[in-house]
Amino acid sequence: ASDWSPDVCSSELTIEIPMKVSPTGVIYGSVTNVQIADALQKVGFELDRNTIHVDAVKEVGEYKATVKLHKEVSVEIPFKVIAE
Repeated sequence: ASDWSPDVCSSELTIEIPMKVSPTGVIYGSVTNVQIADALQKVGFELDRNTIHVDAVKEVGEYKATVKLHKEVSVEIPFKVIAE
């Protein structure tokens, strides 16, 4: 069971995903729901990676992932892709 406190739904929460990048800022590979789930776990939120949807991320920058908490309830989680 997920323990969703108001913190996870807050705009204060931003997770960082370190990735290897080219000199032009393009990342090698892409950010996946597994990496988002791992980063959320590091800040204390356990959830099924299958509940997370993330669009194709190919560059360093700020993005949002959508977490489907329930059939009719979802929340956007901001995350930042940074160079390793």
